[in-house]
This record gives sequence, C-alpha cells and structure tokens, in this order.
Amino acid sequence: MAIVRPIVECNRTQVDNGRTYPREMVFGDPEEPCHLEALTIAGQTEEAIAAVLRRDGRTGESEAATTARVVSAIMLLAMSRTVNAAASADEILREIRDQVGVLLPR
Repeated sequence: MAIVRPIVECNRTQVDNGRTYPREMVFGDPEEPCHLEALTIAGQTEEAIAAVLRRDGRTGESEAATTARVVSAIMLLAMSRTVNAAASADEILREIRDQVGVLLPR
C-alpha cells in the first residue's frame, strides 16, 4: 500500500483527468510519447510491487510479477470507475486494500 498510496493521491488531485488517465493507458496509442511514458511508469510500479512480494522468500519471480500486474489492474480500475468519481483517496485505498487482501496469503 506504501507504493500504491502516492499514485492514488496524485490521481485524486484532478479527478476527471485521474479517471481518464488509466483508460488511456489501457486503450490509448502506445506509440504516443506520453502514453509510452505512462506505460513505463506503470511497469516500474509493478516491478516495485513484485520486489516487495518477493521479500518473504516464499514468492517466486513469476508469481510476484503476475500478482503485481493484478494489483496494478485493481488500482487502475478502482481509480477510473464511475462509481468512485466522488471517492476520496482514502476510500479508494480502502477498496484497493480490501481487494488485494483477498490475493495475498496471511
């Protein structure tokens, strides 16, 4: 959540742009320079999440990478959903935490 929090907080500073940005990342032209930069940042975020997941020594490289992509998808969907248009950063973070909690062993 320490990795996800600043992204969600930034996303909520301009909600309309924050909801559009994730959709453009998924459906936009990957050759467009800003789109490519966004995908690079998303990849770096996933790598950081995967590194945290591997720290326990029980999670392998492939599983950590896949789980990180799922966490990223949860985050992007939570930030762009219409139902969350008026949600605060803390509300979105709570939604993300609840969903990610189902994925991770306790």
